[in-house]
Amino acid sequence: MISISENILKLIRPADIATLINALLGFASIIMIFQGMFDSALVLILLAVIADAADGAVARYSGFGVLGANLDSLSDAISFGAAPAVAAFVFLIDSRVFAWFGAGLFLVCGILRLARFNVAGKKDGFEGIPITSGGFMVALFLLAKDYLPDSYVKPVFVLFIIIISVLMVSTISYPKLKSPVILAPVGILLVLDIMAFYLGYIELVRPVSLVLFAFVFVYILSPIGRRIYGRSE
Repeated sequence: MISISENILKLIRPADIATLINALLGFASIIMIFQGMFDSALVLILLAVIADAADGAVARYSGFGVLGANLDSLSDAISFGAAPAVAAFVFLIDSRVFAWFGAGLFLVCGILRLARFNVAGKKDGFEGIPITSGGFMVALFLLAKDYLPDSYVKPVFVLFIIIISVLMVSTISYPKLKSPVILAPVGILLVLDIMAFYLGYIELVRPVSLVLFAFVFVYILSPIGRRIYGRSE
């Protein structure tokens, strides 16, 4: 516990700076959505994923601060809760009921997921998919949406966002991915996706986003498959 009279700036650690960058990227994403820069906003969510991973890596190297856990949750609520929810709302704006329902459900479930994590404390794995994965998936879906026919993309997206929202507050156990064999390809593809966008190679963004989406989708489905397979034996 810290004193309320203590200068909060003195409590900021290097890892907290990465966390605050995460929050700023989420905030910038929301601003860009309202400025009509939709794809740029989605790529900022991808950058926030890197910042979110960086704060953990920096904390393990330089130490954890007293603000870390709370700052992390608040930043995640912006970058992987509010920003993807606003993107979903704007994308579905023509079907107002589904826009409000889908975006609102995602935001509420994401906040509940963070609250449960804060109350439960650290564990070896996750209960329900992390909000980072949920927001990441929404951004990737919208970046790769052109692979679906126009008449199907919005209904499929509504169904997708409902499933992701439910999985965030589910009790399904997900492992923490630590193996470089898995993390390295995802990290390389993520950086490639971002670089392709900013260097103007837009034709690469769609396929790379689709491959990344497939990677994360397999991670999300893996424990569900194990449950079904376990019951069938």
